[in-house]
Amino acid sequence: MVSWICIASTLNFKLTLTWENLINSKLFKCFVNKMLKSKDLEKKIILQLLEDGRQPLLQIAKNVGATRQTVAKKLEQLCNSGLISSFAPKLEPEKFGLVIQAYIFMSEDPRSDLRKKNEEVIKGFHQVSEFHRIFGEYDSIIKVLVKDKKELTAVVKKLHGLSGVRETETFIIHSIIKNKPEDPFKKVLTISEE
Repeated sequence: MVSWICIASTLNFKLTLTWENLINSKLFKCFVNKMLKSKDLEKKIILQLLEDGRQPLLQIAKNVGATRQTVAKKLEQLCNSGLISSFAPKLEPEKFGLVIQAYIFMSEDPRSDLRKKNEEVIKGFHQVSEFHRIFGEYDSIIKVLVKDKKELTAVVKKLHGLSGVRETETFIIHSIIKNKPEDPFKKVLTISEE
């Protein structure tokens, strides 16, 4: 049997708790319930933001059953912890003249010094919206948003001009069937409620 000895020096007494006693204590149950409710509240707040990130704090508070101040504090904690990284609008590229979206798969020299240099250069391309390192036949995938084929060709040529770039293959998106990056988060956030 595992036991802990707690010594309260100011009260000058000794208390021995077993794991079973600790779990069954009212204080422990209260603490666990509060922690679980806190996590549930955080999940509810995030789900509200995923549904409509423009709704006022007061509306979110009403929807999750908390005060506006509690929601504001939780949002600040979620941002500080890195769970929420930004509150950015979702833009439609075509409405800004960016009518071509493409994925560029790229093979590179495996030397890490070349890759680091290329990463810094590619991150600076304003046409690049996403840049990921991947496993498989290619080393990376780059998503670009451009106004026309001429600009796409220029981006590909700039990539080929980088040291260590061996090959690229470009896939132009002709139609978007689904673009809901929030859906996997909704599933994860609601899985405990099912």
